[in-house]
Amino acid sequence: MNLTDLLKKGYFPQELPPPFNTESFADNYAKAKVEWDKFDNAIKASYSETKYISISIPKVGFSRRFLGVPNPIHFGALSEVICSNWNAIKNIYDQSKLSASKPIPNGSKGRAVKTIMTFGQFKKQCLIDSFDKIYELRTDISKYYPSIYTHTIPWAIHTKATAKAKRQDLSMLGNQLDKFVHQAQSGQTIGVPIGPDTSLILSEILGCTFDKQLKTKFPFIKGYRYVDDYYLYFSSQADAERVFKFLQTILTDFTLIINEEKTTIKKFPFEFEAEWTIALNDFAISEKPKSKGNDIFNFVSLAFKYSNCYPKDSVLKWAIKKLAATPIEKENWELYESLIFKMALSEPAILPDLTKILVTYRNFVSKRKLASLIKELLTIHITKGHSFEVSWTLWIAKTFSVKIAKKMADSIFASNDFVSILIALDLKANKLISSNTSNLIKELELASFKDERWLFVYEAIFKKWLRPTKSDLLLKSKYFMTLKKLNVSFYDPNRQVDEINFPKTQKKIPKTYSKTESTNVKVTKLNLSDLLKKLKENKQKQNIADKKATSTATNIALAYMPGDE
Repeated sequence: MNLTDLLKKGYFPQELPPPFNTESFADNYAKAKVEWDKFDNAIKASYSETKYISISIPKVGFSRRFLGVPNPIHFGALSEVICSNWNAIKNIYDQSKLSASKPIPNGSKGRAVKTIMTFGQFKKQCLIDSFDKIYELRTDISKYYPSIYTHTIPWAIHTKATAKAKRQDLSMLGNQLDKFVHQAQSGQTIGVPIGPDTSLILSEILGCTFDKQLKTKFPFIKGYRYVDDYYLYFSSQADAERVFKFLQTILTDFTLIINEEKTTIKKFPFEFEAEWTIALNDFAISEKPKSKGNDIFNFVSLAFKYSNCYPKDSVLKWAIKKLAATPIEKENWELYESLIFKMALSEPAILPDLTKILVTYRNFVSKRKLASLIKELLTIHITKGHSFEVSWTLWIAKTFSVKIAKKMADSIFASNDFVSILIALDLKANKLISSNTSNLIKELELASFKDERWLFVYEAIFKKWLRPTKSDLLLKSKYFMTLKKLNVSFYDPNRQVDEINFPKTQKKIPKTYSKTESTNVKVTKLNLSDLLKKLKENKQKQNIADKKATSTATNIALAYMPGDE
C-alpha cells in the first residue's frame, strides 16, 4: 500500500463536492512530517486529540448517515501505520474464506483501495457457489462503522486476552491503530468515521476475524460477506439457524449486534433480484431522437413508480446513472432537464450525478430553470442541516454563476455546516453572494484547528476570504503553519467533475442539430436496385447502433447496483 496514494485518494469521502481534495497534502506529507518532528514534545502533545468534521448525507428516503473527515495530523499518522504494516494486515485478510470486500490497492483513477468484488459481483458469486444449497441466510451488522469499539481492533489482531494484557504496548500493531483512530475523534472509542478508505481497511480486519471463526466452526458454509452484509447458503433451515446464532455470539464478543430487521432465512425458489432492477435494466432507450424523448419520459415514470414501491432501495440513484449514460440531443433536452430536476428534488442523493450531467451539457442548460431548482433545494435543506444537499447545490450555483439570495446566504453563514460555509465564501469571492460575513470572524480561533472547524478556518485564512482578529493566528497553530509554508490546500476552486465520457459506439453530443437527418445517399449515382440495397444496409446499421447504445447504458448502470453505497 502506497502512503501517497492513501493520503491523496483515500482521505476525503468521495461524496464531497469536487473542490475538496487532498492532492497537495499527499504530495507534501513527507516534508511536513520532517518539519513537524522538529517541534518539541510539548507542542506535539497539544495535538494529542482532534475532532473530525461530521457531514450529514442522505441514504434513501428520509434515512441519513454521517460522513467523517479527520484532522490531517491524525489521519496522516494512521495512514503511516497502515502502509508500514500492510503485509501484516493483508495476512489477516487472507485468513478469511468469506470476504468479498477485502481491500486491495487500486492502481486506476478513483479511490486508494477497492474491494476484491463489486457488490454486484458479490451477489452473483454467491449464487454461483451455492448452486447445491436451497436455504439462504441474509443478515447484516447493525450500524457497523458507527458501532465499532476501537479497542476491538487489537483484539482481532492479537486475540482479546493478549490485547487486554498488553493494552499499553505501542509496539503492537493493533494498539497503534486503536490509538490513532480514537485520537482522531476526540478520544472516543466508539465508531470509525464513514468515508475515508482507512475505515474500510480497519473494518475488514474485524470482518475477516468474524469470518475465520464462522468458517472454522461450520466449514460447510457457502456464501460470502460484503463489508457488513452476509449472504450464506445451506442444505437445511436448521443449519442456517445454527450459524446465525453463532454469528450473533461472535458479534456480541466484539460489542456488535445483528440487524434483525434485515435478517431473513428463505427457501428457494424465490426471486433474488428486486423487480425494479430487472424492469429498469431491461428498459431500452432508443438512440433515435424522435423515439428517445418518449422512452425517457416512460423510463423516469417507471423509476418513480418503483421508487415508491421500494422506498428503502436506491431506485433513483440507479436510474439517473442509466440516464446519464444515454446521449441527449437538443430536441429532447427540455423534457430531459425537467425530469432530472424533479428526480433531484425527490432524491437529492443524485446531486453529484446531476452535476456531471449539467457540466456535460453546459450549453443546453436553462439557467432560469436551474436557478429555480437551486432556490428550492436550498429552501428545503438549509434549516435541516443537510450538509450534502446544501454543499452540492452551492457548487452547482458556482459552476453556472447563479446568484444566491442574501437571506438564504445569511442562513448558511449562520449555520454550523462549515463545508457549505466554505463553498459559500467561494461564491462570495466570485460576487455570487453579497452577505456580510463578519459574524464568521469569531469562529477563527486557535482551538478551531483541532475541532470540526479545522478545514473551514484553515482554508478561509489561506484563501484570504476571512481575516482573523489576531493576524498571527495561523502562525500559532504550528501544524497548520507547517502546511501553509508548503502551500498545502484542501480546497481548489477550479476543480470540477469530469464530463460524461460516452463510448465510441454512441453519438457525441451535438453542438448544433437539425430536425432533418441525412442518410448521405447520393441518389443520382445509384440505380434503383443499388438505392434500395443501400437504404436497407443503413437501416440495419442503425438498428445495431440502437442495440449497442442500450447495452452500453445498461452496463454503466449495472456497475452501480443497489448496495454499492
